[in-house]
Amino acid sequence: MKTTLVFSHMEESALARGAFLEKSGKIAKHLKRFKDDQAALHGALDKNPHKEEFQASLTLYLPTTTLHVRESGPEYGAAFNKAFLALARQLKEHKDKLTREKRRVARHSPKP
Repeated sequence: MKTTLVFSHMEESALARGAFLEKSGKIAKHLKRFKDDQAALHGALDKNPHKEEFQASLTLYLPTTTLHVRESGPEYGAAFNKAFLALARQLKEHKDKLTREKRRVARHSPKP
């Protein structure tokens, strides 16, 4: 899986990049169905100077769909945790949908 992380309104942080790569590794475990070059994860971490909060935005590009989440938190770690949990939830729902559709097609196809 290809990964990119962009920082906005803040300096690039090795700790934030490490947290992002650690969490993206956990998401990659759920993508065994797809080839490595078919999945791409784009992350953006933005610091809002007026509210002193961080916003994490994640977009997962798959051959069958694009999943997007945006979460905020008082620290970048909390924002990433919320965003990756929401992305994992969406990914699970999408995989369930693909499985249901595969079963439906198999059930309605003519038997030889």
